[in-house]
Amino acid sequence: MTLITKLATTLAILPIAFGSTLPANAETGQINGYQVNVIDSGSYDSADSITVWGPKGVETVTVTCAPFDWSSFGGNSVEFIDSIAREWCF
Repeated sequence: MTLITKLATTLAILPIAFGSTLPANAETGQINGYQVNVIDSGSYDSADSITVWGPKGVETVTVTCAPFDWSSFGGNSVEFIDSIAREWCF
């Protein structure tokens, strides 16, 4: 079992063990085929937070859709994160 698989399994079990740990405005799903957790600000001009399980590990992305701008922390490429942010916003 890879580290990412272990992490994903642990994160999936935590809400069951401790109750929901995501804020009410959080969404889980996929962007471009990758698993994500998104905390949606509810506004295009306020920052949203995206945690994505990318090809090079977990990445935390902060994205504002209008004007379009993002920053991230993790080991994935700029192109990968830009594609995630753009898919989220547009």
